[in-house]
Amino acid sequence: MSFKVLLTESISAQGIDLLKKRADVRIAPSPLLTDLMPLIADADALLIRSSQAGEELMKGGGKLKVIARHGIGVDNIDLDAATRLGIRVVNTPGANTNAVAEHTLWAIMHCARNFNKAEKAFRRGDFCVPGSLPGLVQTFGYTTLEIRNKVLGLVGMGRIATRLAHMAGVGMGMRVKSYDPLVADDVFAAAGVERVGDLASLLKDADFLSLHVPHLRETHHLIGAGELALMKPGACLINAARGGVVDEQALYQAMKDGKLAGAALDVYEMEPPNPDLPFFGLENVVLTPHIAAMTDLALINMAIDSAEGILDVLEGRMPKYLVNAEVLRNAR
Repeated sequence: MSFKVLLTESISAQGIDLLKKRADVRIAPSPLLTDLMPLIADADALLIRSSQAGEELMKGGGKLKVIARHGIGVDNIDLDAATRLGIRVVNTPGANTNAVAEHTLWAIMHCARNFNKAEKAFRRGDFCVPGSLPGLVQTFGYTTLEIRNKVLGLVGMGRIATRLAHMAGVGMGMRVKSYDPLVADDVFAAAGVERVGDLASLLKDADFLSLHVPHLRETHHLIGAGELALMKPGACLINAARGGVVDEQALYQAMKDGKLAGAALDVYEMEPPNPDLPFFGLENVVLTPHIAAMTDLALINMAIDSAEGILDVLEGRMPKYLVNAEVLRNAR
């Protein structure tokens, strides 16, 4: 019996080749529901990247046993529906750890050195020379920070945060602190990270605040106007986690009012964002189009891990990264 796997979008060849050795693989012409519905009926597995997997699509797949998410976040999958219908959901939490940690460290450096303003000044023809450096710095309103001995505050202490803590702490000499009530003390100790007992204390202490939590009901707008008001004047906020974790309107107002020195955003409450996203008008905000995990190695790792998760389920093995463990009570 040959299994049938439907991909809503293409993935790296290594993942496709792995699937093709043991299954029939079909790539949808587009991730739109209208294009997926005719193809899902006889699919045993569905592999998605940024497209949505809702209840209607799942019900259209009467044979569907597993949905694999090419990435970590599963907010584009209706987990309740999948569990109710007996469909396992797997993801790839370790595949892009280093990529996102590297991106976040780059974002910290970008904010610290104010590259946006420096580049624009240089393109205008301004150039700092040693003899006139003080005057030019005053003209630009442009100063930079060394990050050594600065406090990096991590909201969440999962794989990416732990990797970033090593890069920033050991590699760059930052003082790393974190708040995560769900993680054991020994995880903090092993990472050399100081545990902070509450979010407010971390917000008040951090020179750079980096978010590393999923977007859930409990974390929606975790960082809002009240939390931003607690942060140090001149602090920087980095979000490469999920857009809904930050109240964008509150952050925009804090940036516009000069409360924070900078921010770096790779994720947004609406993706793709509207063309009139207010952050486009702010020079001290670094904006990237959800690319933190889009490196050569991470894309290969995510393709292989998602393919292996699918094959584990179809061939009767326990998948390494099962998201909805409660499904095992009524799995297809």
